[in-house]
Amino acid sequence: MQRTLILLAVLLSLVIPSVSTADDDARDYIPAPPGTLAIIGYYKHIWGDSIYADGNKVTSNIDFKEEFGMLRVVYFTQLGPFVIDPQFLLPIAGANLDTSKIGGADLSSTGAGDLLLAATCWFINDPQKKMWLGFTPFLSIPTGVYDNMSPINIGNNRWAFKPEIGFVKGLGEKTYIDLIANVEVYSDNDDYLGHAKLEQDPIVTLEAHLSYDLTKTLYVSTDYFYHYGGKTTVDDISQSDRQSNHALQFTVGYSFLPGYQVLLQYRNDFEVESGIPTQQIGLRFMYAFDLNSNCYASSAPK
Repeated sequence: MQRTLILLAVLLSLVIPSVSTADDDARDYIPAPPGTLAIIGYYKHIWGDSIYADGNKVTSNIDFKEEFGMLRVVYFTQLGPFVIDPQFLLPIAGANLDTSKIGGADLSSTGAGDLLLAATCWFINDPQKKMWLGFTPFLSIPTGVYDNMSPINIGNNRWAFKPEIGFVKGLGEKTYIDLIANVEVYSDNDDYLGHAKLEQDPIVTLEAHLSYDLTKTLYVSTDYFYHYGGKTTVDDISQSDRQSNHALQFTVGYSFLPGYQVLLQYRNDFEVESGIPTQQIGLRFMYAFDLNSNCYASSAPK
């Protein structure tokens, strides 16, 4: 039982911050015109009741809930021949894990997560051919709320770096396909549970998005995510938690006024090797406008 509780704690400490880095949405790699400022708010309600390790179910008697929000501010500008979008992302979350059914505790954490800085550079930006290719380095700075005596935290107490490449191609008049890949690497957390050293292998993520315009202001997309790697050790003891996890998401996007867009989403982790299989209901709201001409912009930012 003690080993099970330790495993739950370690896995949970990785599950919560991983949401902060966030996967992408369809058409994120289509840039807005230079001079556009986009302000984006995210909300996710996340829940799960079981946990897996190395493909085996450890228990189905937990109760995990998280309310996740994030503010993202993106500015599109020109750098020589390239469009770039310097940005910051600030996550805020409240999470609770109840393991009382297996003799554990009711754990919770609330606060700001680690600040993320990023900037996409588009090497291909061809609206006429409906083709875009961008590269984004993300840097996660350990600024979030972290309690070194608690196994459940919003902040990571470590640095993370995630280089990502995204490709978008329009097919016909209404269909788009997005292919995105990244790898996230981590520094060590030398103050895990007040005394231990937590190390984690890189996590590779592959994404595919297929979206279709129902009207000029309404589109739908099917989104697929695959996460691989991320095995952790605590004081050189393997936690048997390598990920090979699959998720599917359905999105409805609606631009209800010039410069305003809302996304409604449902996501399900349908196959999980290690971690907590969760379901999510998400909402993304964006307001974008042109700082140069004071006109609205309608493109979805990355």
